[in-house]
Amino acid sequence: MEGDQLGMATVSQSEFADILGKDKSYVTRLKQAGRLVFAADGKKVDVEASKARIAETSHPGFKEVIEQREAQKSNPASLPPQSPQEAAIGNSLQTARAVKEKYFALQAKADYEASIGKLVDAEGVRLFVTDLAATFRCALEILPDRMAAELVPLNDAEAIRAVLLENFEQLLSDLADKVKTMYYN
Repeated sequence: MEGDQLGMATVSQSEFADILGKDKSYVTRLKQAGRLVFAADGKKVDVEASKARIAETSHPGFKEVIEQREAQKSNPASLPPQSPQEAAIGNSLQTARAVKEKYFALQAKADYEASIGKLVDAEGVRLFVTDLAATFRCALEILPDRMAAELVPLNDAEAIRAVLLENFEQLLSDLADKVKTMYYN
């Protein structure tokens, strides 16, 4: 290591790589990214100033990840507890991408099935069924009032049965028409 007139420690790029414990290509990438500080001659790396600039220009999230990994290496008990699902997914980038792609594929499948009518909105179905049940209940509640006048003059069981069947068929037909108009439109 050399020192210039101000007492700064300056080294070559390859020596700086050795100080950092990195490959020479890493230092080259730092230089290309403008993350190194050079001495007045423009050839030697100012060690302390470059380390400071590297720290200042590092991605904050990346810095936190590195600190967490270092802490985990020194104290594995400090790891946050993982749910079984998190443990099954894993922590690798490839696994995360695979999970992401799987969910994109599932969403695409759901979108396709919705577009062809195979998949419907659950809330819409709930509202439809609730409305249909309310309509059926109302029709059953008014049925005795509607049929009483027709049934009073009849003395024959077959005639009463025929009137009941006709009214029940009409009620069921009305419900079927409501299903067709509400659900298939």
